Amino acid sequence: APAAETPAPPGDTLVLKVREDSWVELRGADKATLIARVVKAGSTETFPVSGPMTLVVGNARGVDVTLRGDPVALKSKTNVARVNLK
Repeated sequence: APAAETPAPPGDTLVLKVREDSWVELRGADKATLIARVVKAGSTETFPVSGPMTLVVGNARGVDVTLRGDPVALKSKTNVARVNLK
């Protein structure tokens, strides 16, 4: 079996816990896309944080987000959240 990946410390990570199928797009400060796809319910995605990032989540009510261990509010009237992370 492959070795388990060692998670980065909470101070350096963005974690998305997906409870319902959701569209997720994450871009770094250089506008490079780290993810842009539908993430299935039950998935957890973890990304290293190295600077400002932009997060777009479709079906925002179905995703729990933490940045450096702290919850990130995904507020939106249309259930599509756009958040600038620093």
